[in-house]
Amino acid sequence: MKYENNLFFRLLEIVTAFFQLNILWLLFCLPVVTIFPATVAMYCVTRQWIIHKDYSVFRSFMKFFKENFKQSFVLGLLWLFLSGLLFLDFSLMRSLGSMQTIFFSVFLLIAVVMLITTVFIFPIMAHYEMKRTTIVKNSFFFSLRFFLTTILAVICIVITGVILYFWPISFIFIFSTCAFCISYLCNRVFQKIQNQVTTV
Repeated sequence: MKYENNLFFRLLEIVTAFFQLNILWLLFCLPVVTIFPATVAMYCVTRQWIIHKDYSVFRSFMKFFKENFKQSFVLGLLWLFLSGLLFLDFSLMRSLGSMQTIFFSVFLLIAVVMLITTVFIFPIMAHYEMKRTTIVKNSFFFSLRFFLTTILAVICIVITGVILYFWPISFIFIFSTCAFCISYLCNRVFQKIQNQVTTV
């Protein structure tokens, strides 16, 4: 009975942590321009859960948010600008006539590159200390080198979108759950790289 009680409270602690992290992330995303800092903080917390088994939320989130704010804020503005520009390009394609197919292919390729690069951006920012340009380069490089991980992470994002569509109430926990899954996948990659460096 004692073991069952301990297991129950442990599960309750984990579920509560996911809920708290998700709500914190949503609140800190409200200004829109703080989406990147908030997301990096969320990934830092999920990394902490995976590596240290430490399910603290509020203090950890605030600490990581402040520590990574400047770097992630600037990178977030750049990413929002590029995303907005890409959206505008897609919107204006109808006026291109016979060139529409060519430009659509180019814009689609750029969108795919941004998507797969974004998969690794947040885990890398949470795991390593790097310059912004190095973060983007490594995120793109990792997304290609560890393509299976990239595909699995994209599947996690798609599943998250589908669950949100059919079960909107899931917004209270689904984002932190998705971040945890992607953090877990990327952490395996980072551990693999670390092992390779150690054995050299």
